Amino acid sequence: MPPNDPWEEHDASEDAKSYLTLYYCEDDISKYPVREVTKVNDNKSDPNLETMSYGLCSTCTRDIRSGLVKNDRPYLFFCTNYHGERYLAGYYHIGWHSLGWPLLTNYRDGSIQDDYRLVADEMHWVYPPISFETVAEETGFDDIQSGFRKKLVGPDRTADLLALLHDREDYSERYIEEIHRLERVNKRYHEYRYPTWEREDSFDWESVEKYVEMATTEEDDGNKEILEQKVGEFDVDLDLITSRGVSDWFCLLCEHEFENEAPLKMCPNCDNGGGVIPKRAINA
Repeated sequence: MPPNDPWEEHDASEDAKSYLTLYYCEDDISKYPVREVTKVNDNKSDPNLETMSYGLCSTCTRDIRSGLVKNDRPYLFFCTNYHGERYLAGYYHIGWHSLGWPLLTNYRDGSIQDDYRLVADEMHWVYPPISFETVAEETGFDDIQSGFRKKLVGPDRTADLLALLHDREDYSERYIEEIHRLERVNKRYHEYRYPTWEREDSFDWESVEKYVEMATTEEDDGNKEILEQKVGEFDVDLDLITSRGVSDWFCLLCEHEFENEAPLKMCPNCDNGGGVIPKRAINA
């Protein structure tokens, strides 16, 4: 875990813009708007409050994570649809980042795009979450009510949002307790805490060790060579490697097939990284 390798201190500029981003939350069976752990065919792992990480174990919002690192952006503000309305729920101040394993599902325009992982050194989550209407009324940030998937805000607006959140009690520990409760619900009815991942464990720094080491171990260098061979062996159509609209997946390393509505960083069968591709991309 940070500050150890492979994590690098994030040189955040307080003069840089910050991101607002949306996440899927539980709103039917949960009091708190935590990430949607029980989402059918797509159990969510981010925002991962248990490790204060983002993009370590999932592939979501690669462009936001890359843009944050390359532009020294300091904050991620998390928003969500909750009971039919949009709300501001919490934030991360990013303290560390590292470059993750090259994923075939990040292949675009002839190359694999960078995939950064983020870890916060500070977070704050509130309950009840703050409606966008309230944000606009209390800060004058009317543009937050426009439809967006991601949005950049300047330092002054960032300060407004931080003040708004800090005026309310930090519920981070209660969010984490609720995540664990939802995991137990999954396990009771579906055998796993994260059924579509075939994952039995909760998230903590011990259980995510393989994700952290993906880009640093000698075995992973070997996997890279194997992946290159497998791409040729299975006659992979790289133009179909995009993950958009995909639910059927195939691991090039162990030939395991599984269903999920989003790509996974590691195969749920062999725990190897980088080799998961859409089944439709295989021609052989």
